Amino acid sequence: MFNYIRESMKDLKKMKHNLFATSLILGAITFGGASPVMAQQPKRQTVTINTKSKSVKQFFAEVKKQTGLNFIYSTDLAAKLPHISVSATNRPLRQVLDEVMDKVNCRYEIEGNIVTITRRIAGERVRNVSGVVTDESGEPLIGVSVCIDDSKVCTITDSKGFYTLKVPANACSLKFSYLGMSTAEVRLGNGRNPIKRDIQMGIDHELSEVVVTGYQEISKPKMTGSVTTITSAKLDERYTTNIMNNLEGRVAGLSTYNGKMTIRGTSSLYAETTPLLVVDGVPVEGSIDDLNPYDIESVNVLKDAAANAIYGARASNGVIVVTTKNAKKAGKIDIDFAANLTVYEKKNVDYADNFYMTPEQQVDAEANFWDYYFFHNDGEVTDPLKNAEQAISQGTQMVTPIQYAYYQKALGNITDEELQSQLASLKKNNYAKDYANAVYKQRVMQQYNLSLRGRSDKFTNNLTLNYKYDNSGLINHFANQFNAQYKGSYNVAKWLTASMTINGIYSKSKEAGYDYNGSYANIWAQPAYMPFYNADGSVKGQHYWFDGDDYLTFDSPFEDLSSNPVDEYYKNTQVSRRQYMRYHGDLLFKIIDGLTANAQFVYETNHNTTEWLATQDSHVMRTMRNAYYYQAADGTIKNYVPTTGGMLRTTNIDGRYWTARGQLNYSKTFGKHDIMAIAGLEFRETKQTGSKALMLGYDDQLQTSSTHTIDFSTLSTMTYAPYFFGAAGGYPASQFVFNPYIEEGMGVLAEQHHKYASGYFNLTYTYDEKYNVFGSFRKDYADVYGLNAKFRGTPLWSVGAGWLIHNEDFMKDIKWVNFLKLRVSYGVTGNIYQGATSYMTATSGSLNSYTNLPYGTIESPANPNLKWEQSRTTNIGIDFGLLDNRLRGSIDYYNKVAKDVFSYRTLDPTSGFSSMFVNMASMRNRGVELQITYDWLRAASRKGWSWTTNFTMSHNSNIVTDVENPSTSAYQLVSRPYVKGKPSSALWSYRFAGISDQIGEKGQTLFYIEDGGTSHNASGKSTSILEYSGQSEPKVIMGMDNSVRWNGFSFSILMAYYGGHMMRALTHDETFSTSWSTAVASYFLNAWTPEHPTDIPGLGRYASTSLGSETMYANNAIHHADFLKIRNIVLGYDFPQEWFRGTGINRLSLRFQIDNPKYLWVANSVHVDPETLGLRNQSSYIFGLNISF
Repeated sequence: MFNYIRESMKDLKKMKHNLFATSLILGAITFGGASPVMAQQPKRQTVTINTKSKSVKQFFAEVKKQTGLNFIYSTDLAAKLPHISVSATNRPLRQVLDEVMDKVNCRYEIEGNIVTITRRIAGERVRNVSGVVTDESGEPLIGVSVCIDDSKVCTITDSKGFYTLKVPANACSLKFSYLGMSTAEVRLGNGRNPIKRDIQMGIDHELSEVVVTGYQEISKPKMTGSVTTITSAKLDERYTTNIMNNLEGRVAGLSTYNGKMTIRGTSSLYAETTPLLVVDGVPVEGSIDDLNPYDIESVNVLKDAAANAIYGARASNGVIVVTTKNAKKAGKIDIDFAANLTVYEKKNVDYADNFYMTPEQQVDAEANFWDYYFFHNDGEVTDPLKNAEQAISQGTQMVTPIQYAYYQKALGNITDEELQSQLASLKKNNYAKDYANAVYKQRVMQQYNLSLRGRSDKFTNNLTLNYKYDNSGLINHFANQFNAQYKGSYNVAKWLTASMTINGIYSKSKEAGYDYNGSYANIWAQPAYMPFYNADGSVKGQHYWFDGDDYLTFDSPFEDLSSNPVDEYYKNTQVSRRQYMRYHGDLLFKIIDGLTANAQFVYETNHNTTEWLATQDSHVMRTMRNAYYYQAADGTIKNYVPTTGGMLRTTNIDGRYWTARGQLNYSKTFGKHDIMAIAGLEFRETKQTGSKALMLGYDDQLQTSSTHTIDFSTLSTMTYAPYFFGAAGGYPASQFVFNPYIEEGMGVLAEQHHKYASGYFNLTYTYDEKYNVFGSFRKDYADVYGLNAKFRGTPLWSVGAGWLIHNEDFMKDIKWVNFLKLRVSYGVTGNIYQGATSYMTATSGSLNSYTNLPYGTIESPANPNLKWEQSRTTNIGIDFGLLDNRLRGSIDYYNKVAKDVFSYRTLDPTSGFSSMFVNMASMRNRGVELQITYDWLRAASRKGWSWTTNFTMSHNSNIVTDVENPSTSAYQLVSRPYVKGKPSSALWSYRFAGISDQIGEKGQTLFYIEDGGTSHNASGKSTSILEYSGQSEPKVIMGMDNSVRWNGFSFSILMAYYGGHMMRALTHDETFSTSWSTAVASYFLNAWTPEHPTDIPGLGRYASTSLGSETMYANNAIHHADFLKIRNIVLGYDFPQEWFRGTGINRLSLRFQIDNPKYLWVANSVHVDPETLGLRNQSSYIFGLNISF
């Protein structure tokens, strides 16, 4: 019977008849009945009782036996009452009760089949208190115990949740209790007038929570692993477009920093580090972004080995188990509609705010340089006029208006007054502001969701439709997605239930196409003072690398290569389409009591098509035509590519994945012994293929192309253009055209095909609802390993134990402890690196540049001893619920050791390979997690105040305990930072040594090298010159969510803290003296000069003559990355249900939400947002509507 109660509480919001059955059992237990079915109305209204010297308790039992009535009374009261004698044969019940109650000086009240017995007090004043008790969704609760103060004078609610109770006038409170719900209390004032008190009860999170692992459902008290469960009620408190963002701050140990999701740190150097995603019990290949946020019932985050070892070789990074919603109410169709409109604030394009010089500052800085260059160079510049003339005529880089103006003055074509007038005019321009007005638009995102759910005795049906549209905030850009899911089940027979889910996602997006040397999509790729418009108001064409300049006109047949930023957004576009389908079938066989079997099959398809269209007039096609003009033998000018039409590049990628599982499930209770066990087999296959197609001379309207006329073999051997840019040595056709546009647009994408097989078993044993033990075993096979039979399969296992301390006898008198569990676990999980295999591998598909014949390249030698990476995790945790479960949470300590981690091993060059991947590295993540929830105020009704605070904190220490790093040069260690004794996200930096004042390198950055020396070029030096600058991944993550409710209003605020890590930001990169073609970084306002020596590289006259990567990785660009932010603020209102009686509307709510307001605090002094390394993310304002029928 106790087992039945626990099972029935797995879903507190099930159909009314399920709730009614639960309350009947509860009533039977409360009032001494042995049957799991509560008596109905009294069997008869007369009784026959003839006895002498019987206790009132025995009397009540006899009446119950004859009438079916249940008696509620204080056991203390019954013990004090005298024994009674009764002589009644077929006498009316009320007469007998009146007579007996007079003898013992008590009174009684009959409500339905409940008789309440209380002491009769001389002259007492009583009043009637009544009301309806509901859950958080407004559904009535049946069988709720309603007691006066702490006495045993109680009643219970009926099938409609209604209760009524005679209460002494001086009673101070009523207490409401119900299995699986938090106890509610309502205070009563003095008086005799009747009172109506409607009560809303909340879920008792410690007792009611069911953990869904994907393979089974298990109550939280029996769970020995570390799991965090987020219910739909919590997810619905704030709107997010994806689940990942909604988990931030709710799960201790989970990081979403910079859009990368990890659980308990990084456990691999090269393999996948994101958690495994499981939807409705089965791992899926789709992304977490594919999940419909409106259709999620719960999210369970499995963190330690005892929780996720059942997933074996895919569980090292943690597991996120998502359960979608299902119909709960029988006999009706529930309709839920939600709409959310998100409006983003405009992008901040202020130059100073984005760490660039303002137009006025850039004009002054550049003018100062060109004045030096042409007129005061002290002989440091050889023939500046010739250099300028050559730069203009060659057209390999943009010639700025200021450079040209000084050139004209040097020629004597303009006066100094005219020059100053031009400079003054340029200062009035603001390229970014004009660009933003023409290209950016108010970003608006809309999302709508419609759900229909219904169930009957045999069928359950759920249909969810979701549509999302985002205009992306740019002209000719958009992204939309339609997500449809059907989920249903059918009770074929008493022993068989069939379930099916079909999920389809259709998305389409449009964005700017790629342009190798055209930077029109970059708002900072032009000088701040550059005019965006021509004098006539038309958009000015801009020049970039190898594009000519404003003062160069190409001769025929060459075309102008300037880019109109607005036009290019329409002439060069990329459209992506995706179609994802998931089919999930499940057969559940009920074999015998406690034993079931189920067979599941999931099939997924994922088709992606990307169409990149560059029209005939686009910058891409003008560049291609110019590059391939040539002079034929007869002197005529011809072209290797079509001179009309555009380019259409199509990429198709198809993925097909399936998983099959067969599983036996056993659950049985024998007295004090409770056993749950599962065993099964699982098979999985993944396959991905793709192809790329190119059409040139493409006419989208006529649907024709001229690709077949092109000699690609000739183009592939053409490094420079035969005719274009001849004065500059020829246009780099291979680099700028053939490689990025033609070669990359044709061919086959390498097929990825893998097969996996697994067998698994786990067992949970509970004794006397106090002691839990758990064991799990799984063995995985994969085709990526196995040349050595010893490593074809890997055994992965875990063990755990739990102690429910609050159920011990010595805890019974400690009333403020409601739930207390100690758990310990240890286990081994695995991880697969798809980039390595036991076999010798080679790549093919490339063509020899001389013969144009295909060839293959051997990438790695065979390694028969490759095997799975393993993580060995020890976890010790405490779960608690105190003070009537007002204070609840968990504390965990974990030690996660990764062994056999893939890393490079240096090989003898005579073997033909310099290095190879082997299982030789190891890592450790060790940390503490804290999750606390406290109910400061609890509302007993809609008009009551409630205030809940949820706080999460995690501290993780990550260290590489063993690795071989083949890096010998500094630049290699910077890009491959793994070193024994340091974190996997280690930052290695060149040590800044100041700015040189030596002739020949004045203004250039210096770095410390070996033996205390300094050098401008340090990247090729030994790794010993670098210093460790900290780690880029946060050590400490905290989240705090406060939620307040009153009278239908709700207010919540989420704050997030990330700390203990460092970042590279505002690097002091150098520039060449003549590089003024883009916006200039504002740190150059303090650039080094002999008269003003600083730590900032020189600009203009003292600019660098040799640029390297050292400044990008220097220690003077290292800053603390700690920050505290408000993620969102939500204000909502739920309209009273009584307003909509008779309309069919069950719930109507409105919500206003602000995401990403200004950060509260950052540790760095340069005012950089650590998450963007620049300005903060744009704030957004969300307006939401939810309505249910």
